[in-house]
Amino acid sequence: MKKSIAVLLLAIGVSASAQTFPTISQLPTGAPALQQGSATSFTFVVAGDNRPAKSGDPLTQPLLDIVQRLAATPPAFVVWDGDSVYGKQDVGIDQQYAQFLAAFKPVPVAVFNAPGNHEMVVQTLIACGTKSDPYNAELPDFSGSMMVSYQKAMSAPFGMFRYGNAAFVIVNTDDMLDMTLSSACDYNGYVGKAQLAALQATLDQLATDATVAHVFCFMHRPIKDKGGSQIGAPKGDTSPYGQQVQAFRHLLDQGKYSKMTFVFASHDHLLYVDPAPSNPNGPFTGSVPNKGKPVFIVTGGAGAPLSGCKNGKGKAGAYYHYLTVTVNGPNVTVNVVPLYGTTPCGT
Repeated sequence: MKKSIAVLLLAIGVSASAQTFPTISQLPTGAPALQQGSATSFTFVVAGDNRPAKSGDPLTQPLLDIVQRLAATPPAFVVWDGDSVYGKQDVGIDQQYAQFLAAFKPVPVAVFNAPGNHEMVVQTLIACGTKSDPYNAELPDFSGSMMVSYQKAMSAPFGMFRYGNAAFVIVNTDDMLDMTLSSACDYNGYVGKAQLAALQATLDQLATDATVAHVFCFMHRPIKDKGGSQIGAPKGDTSPYGQQVQAFRHLLDQGKYSKMTFVFASHDHLLYVDPAPSNPNGPFTGSVPNKGKPVFIVTGGAGAPLSGCKNGKGKAGAYYHYLTVTVNGPNVTVNVVPLYGTTPCGT
């Protein structure tokens, strides 16, 4: 059943003019402030999707194991790709954020986060799923309370920071809607007009900045994924919503930005790489200039229930893991760190 959804534009500090992304703050985990420096060789960590299977469940064991490893061998910093909490409603979310942040206190380096749907959306009671799960539609929280809670506990929903010879761009793929959506069942992530304009201005500026060798992008919903988790409107949707989401996808996939070596996302609880590598478990490499085609990586193995697992079997890449990313001048190497082996849906 189609539902007409009236929405309002929520201004979040960036106009639709060509302003660039603001500097984003690290999460308040107690770690020292990240210093930009001028390093051309360093290693950072990327992971995402640690949220528990059900609201009220404790922190997942894979998350705790990742934290233990990072505390023992700290990288330069950590970037998380969202779904840090179960969320999907504002009730109790402050306590969930506090629990997540407390888990990282043993890690002595800065942590950043690109918010996911569990941080930004609310579950709705609209029948547009299967009979076994008829109320699975989700929409951005029109009241704004989810955004307020996120900014209070975590950081801004999008922005950029610099480290060494690289720039790190964090995108919110569950932005507030600034247009009318014809059906809640069509919603599958969104990057609003203001954020998209600022993102393009940021990427254009970084392209001409001689001090930047690499641009890394981080978001929750991927623009490329084999399992159907990628951000996007239904096929053939030419509505304003569909056009806006497609404009975001095109911005990162048009082959324009030769410094953009990797684009990291989560949302699907597995490891997926596009273009397909010869070794599906890594390592993966990139360099600048990259002829305008970044490597797209989905890394969703930080603790959430693995994708497609049933009777001990699941999708390729569905194992718990995180990534280490090593920059060495113009070259980048991404290594996959499995927690318990690479067998899909294993222990």
